[in-house]
Amino acid sequence: MKAKLLIALVLFNLAILAAGFYFFRGFFLPEHRATSTAELVPNVEPQIPVREPVEQKDPVIPPQIIYVTNRINWGEIESSDYRQYIANLRGVGCPESTIKDIILTDIMKMYAAKRGQFYHNGREFKYWETDEKRKLNARQLDEREKQLASIDKEIPGVLRDLLGINYERELNKYFVDANEEDRRLNFLPEEKRSLILALREKYEGEKERILETANGKISPADREALQKIEAARGEGLAKILSDSERAEFELRMSPTADKLRAELIGFNPSEAEFRQIFEMEKAIESTFALAKPDDQIAHGEKAAAQKKMQDELKQQLGAPRYSEYERAQNSDFREARIFAEVHELPVATAQTIFDIKQIAEAERERLLANATLPAAQRLEALRAIQAETEKSLLANLGLKAFTSYSQSTGKWVQQLSPSN
Repeated sequence: MKAKLLIALVLFNLAILAAGFYFFRGFFLPEHRATSTAELVPNVEPQIPVREPVEQKDPVIPPQIIYVTNRINWGEIESSDYRQYIANLRGVGCPESTIKDIILTDIMKMYAAKRGQFYHNGREFKYWETDEKRKLNARQLDEREKQLASIDKEIPGVLRDLLGINYERELNKYFVDANEEDRRLNFLPEEKRSLILALREKYEGEKERILETANGKISPADREALQKIEAARGEGLAKILSDSERAEFELRMSPTADKLRAELIGFNPSEAEFRQIFEMEKAIESTFALAKPDDQIAHGEKAAAQKKMQDELKQQLGAPRYSEYERAQNSDFREARIFAEVHELPVATAQTIFDIKQIAEAERERLLANATLPAAQRLEALRAIQAETEKSLLANLGLKAFTSYSQSTGKWVQQLSPSN
C-alpha cells in the first residue's frame, strides 16, 4: 500500500501539470464548461483538512500597455478551504476531470507530508553517522504504525466527501486498468455512463458513512436507512436507463454478477445460462440482503430458497450440465482450473489435478480415522501417499508447471504427511 501511494503521487503530480496546461489554453472560458455532478454528492460536513494556498509573488514588470482580457488570476481561485477551492474551480468552468486531478494531487501531497513526519526520528543528519543512529526504536515504530493507520483511514473519507470518489477504485485506475469501467459500460452512450458513475459514487458514499458509524453493529435504523438508499439508487437508475439497459447494467456491474463470474469458473456458462443463474441468485440476495447475522429464521428461509433454486436449476440445465455446475462450486476445482489456464495446460488437466487431490485427501482422512493403526505405520503410510501424489502430479504437469504448482496452490501436498 505504501509503494502504491508513492507511485500514485508521481502520477498525480503529472496530472497537475496537465491541469495547468488547461488553464493556460483558456479552458476555463464559459463555452468549455463541463457538466457538473456536484449535485449528486451528499451535503455532509466531514473533518476536511485545511490546505495551504500557493504563495503568489508579484513579479517586477516594467511599465507597459495593459489590455483587459478574460484571463483567470490564479490568486482569485486559491483558497485554504477545499470546498471553496473546488467551488471556485467550478465557477470558472474548470472541467470536472481536471478538478479531480488538481484536488487529488493536492490531498495526496499533503498526506504524504503527514506520513513523512513518522519515517525518521528527528536526528540531525551527520554524514559520518552510520544508519542505525537514525533508526526508530521499538516505541517509535509502534507509534508510527498507529499514526500511519490513522492517516490511511482518513484519506478515503476526505476524498469521498470532497470529490465523491472511491479511493481504492481511483488508485486502481493507475495500477490496474483505467478503462475497465468504459469497457463494462460500452453499451451505453457516454452521457449516460457519466450519470451512472456519479450516481454510484453518491449512494456508495452514503452507505459507507452508515457502515463506518455502525462499526460492525448495524441497528434497525441503519438497516432501514440502507434500504432507503438502495431504493433511491434504483429510482435514480430508472430515470437514466431504459428497462433493457438497466438489466444489462446489472449483469455487467452488480456485485451478484461479479460473484457469479468468480464462482462459475470451469463451468463456462453460455450467455443464456449466465442470465438464468443470475436472475435466480439476484432474487435470493435481494430478499435476504439485510438479514441480521443472528436471525436463524432468516437463515433457514434463505437455505430453503437456495435449495429450491438448485432443484429448479437442475431441471432446467439437465443432469450432465448440472453436474458441471456443481463441480464449479468446489473451490479446489476452481483453483485447479485457474492454474491450468494460467500455465496454458489442457483443460482436462484441471480435472486431473482435482481428482488427484480428492483421492489423496480422502485416503489421508481414512488413515487418520483408523485408531487401531500404530503411529509409526500411520506416518509411513502418510508419507507414501504424499510421495505417490507428487509423482502423479509431476507426470501430469511436467517439471516446470509442477514446481510452480508446489509453490502456489499446491502447498496442500506438503500437508499430507507430518514433516518429521
